[in-house]
Amino acid sequence: MPREIKGKCHICGTVGPLSFEHIPPRKAFNERPVIKAKLEDLIGQGPNEPIRGQIQQRGIGGYTLCPRCNNNTGSWYGKYFVEWCYQGFEIFSRSKGNPYLAYPIYIFPLRVLKQIITMFFSVNGPEFCDRNLELVKFVLNKKEKYLSPKYRFFVYYNISNRLRSSGVCATLNIYTRNIFVFSEINHFPYGYVMTLDSSPPDQRLFEITHFSKFNYNEFTVMHIKLPVLPTHLWIPGDYRTKEEIIKDRIKSEQE
Repeated sequence: MPREIKGKCHICGTVGPLSFEHIPPRKAFNERPVIKAKLEDLIGQGPNEPIRGQIQQRGIGGYTLCPRCNNNTGSWYGKYFVEWCYQGFEIFSRSKGNPYLAYPIYIFPLRVLKQIITMFFSVNGPEFCDRNLELVKFVLNKKEKYLSPKYRFFVYYNISNRLRSSGVCATLNIYTRNIFVFSEINHFPYGYVMTLDSSPPDQRLFEITHFSKFNYNEFTVMHIKLPVLPTHLWIPGDYRTKEEIIKDRIKSEQE
């Protein structure tokens, strides 16, 4: 009999038994084994080096949500998020990895956005919900609309087999001196970024914050053109190509 995992639910904050939350949902291409690496094993790795870590058989995820939050968010939003992912996969496949047009997406925007936010609760620590009660209310009330300008959400096509996720972090652009505060989730076929009182770490990211303006039962067709961004390193917000990474490394070694 599996050992019961207890802790604080990352959404509602109650302390008790936790259930395993797939991030993203299992049917959204998250049912195969993955290598889960520790940060200390990734620092200094190049884009072509094999990842060392522990094999996680059931896909990416963790014990982050109480059974009630897991079941509610899964039944309210999960199916529609999976459909969003499958459409992205089809677009990516038909375009042979170069989706340079604006393609139609058939979507329940509010449901998809709320599943994305549910995922961000899971990748952040259990105290994240205490500091972001507006997001808690937004997710746990399926019909709740609109968000504070504090929160912005972005998406991109992910073309790398290196997956990454990070809780809220801050990065500094050494050239512009701009500071970006954000959290990131990267999987296939999409990567997601949530910013907090901040502009996005890359201007190519496509904003989907406006999904919060739709009603829960509102279905629509959107023509969306997303950027294709690589994620070869563990660094959140880093979308350099392999060639750019190697070039920057050589330059830093020469300075």
